[in-house]
Amino acid sequence: MDQDKEAKTLTNEAHLKIKQMLLQQRLAPGQKLVYKDLCDMFDMSRTPIINALNRLEQEGFVVNEAFRGFYVKPIDVQEAWDLFGVREALEAYAVEQAIKRADAADHEDLRQKVEAHATYMPLNYNRKKLLLDAEIHIQIAAMTKNKVLERQMRMNLEHVYLRFRLDHAVPDRMVSAAGEHSQLLERMKKKDLLGSVEIIRRHVQKARDFIISCLSDEDEEGQFYQV
Repeated sequence: MDQDKEAKTLTNEAHLKIKQMLLQQRLAPGQKLVYKDLCDMFDMSRTPIINALNRLEQEGFVVNEAFRGFYVKPIDVQEAWDLFGVREALEAYAVEQAIKRADAADHEDLRQKVEAHATYMPLNYNRKKLLLDAEIHIQIAAMTKNKVLERQMRMNLEHVYLRFRLDHAVPDRMVSAAGEHSQLLERMKKKDLLGSVEIIRRHVQKARDFIISCLSDEDEEGQFYQV
């Protein structure tokens, strides 16, 4: 039993470390994941590494192909479109439920996250900026007191932010996104349900268009998704 527990702990550790490498862009979309390199890096045997990669494959972060092995799954325009479609529905429901269930402490936490995102303005998009953005949306999901919703929101955001390359991400969106967050915060504090849902839907749609534009720029074959 202790061996099973230890194996599970090592698998969880390897799983987290690989996701951290994605976050830090030490692993790029399309990059092959070599067992030996990961074993040496994490000081682990092959078993927890393979178990962690299998879990990441189930979650959609990596792909396992015959004769090629595991590699980081690139995010394409179609998948981005689908992810944002799901996210829009989740966010609209989350805002509605947060307005009904959140308390003053929740709103203060949200205010601090909105302020932190607006204050940090790097010259170009980086992982810190994306994470500050994600924390706002995860906080709104947490304000619903619905753990399933919060988990689904976190997973959706991870797919975009861990697998999205920042090479073509122009900084123009930063200021307008910060303004939309502030508008949303004010509407939610006033318990304006319809106004809040309208703002979050528009915000997610603009984020979708921004990401898809960046992905389209790096599409060498010019095969764009048609709405």
